[in-house]
Amino acid sequence: MARNPDFEVTSPADPEFKLTRSPFYLMAHADFKYHEDISVVLGRRSVTKIMYRILTVLRERKVANVGELADLSLSKRPTASRAIDRLEQMGLVETIASDEDGRITEVSLTPKGSEILGELSTVVGRQFARALEGISDREIEGLVNTLGKIVANLNKLAIE
Repeated sequence: MARNPDFEVTSPADPEFKLTRSPFYLMAHADFKYHEDISVVLGRRSVTKIMYRILTVLRERKVANVGELADLSLSKRPTASRAIDRLEQMGLVETIASDEDGRITEVSLTPKGSEILGELSTVVGRQFARALEGISDREIEGLVNTLGKIVANLNKLAIE
């Protein structure tokens, strides 16, 4: 597909670089605005974005270890560990030592955690729908595929 000649994305190294045309600026801006409202809703339940991500991962995976939860919640391991501790104190998750390796802690949702996650997901779903309003399924699929490629590229060796 040919590029639109009226739309030029430039590198930050280019003297003609425009921040508001940077895909990374726009992704960060969209992420910030998306989570700004969600943080308020989550905060009413004393849940952070990291905690919500952990609950969401556990809904999908059923059981995950702390390292996996840190990776999938886009957090550092100590941050994820603190979030899991807090979720456990709230009765939303339970932790047990792995049968295969006692050094590994496995985490799973409790029934209360599933219930709270369902309530929170309803509100988050409304924000999701609001964010994607007027965007076709094809455009969303293209965006997700493109972002997947960007993530894969960035997971390669660091630039320096």
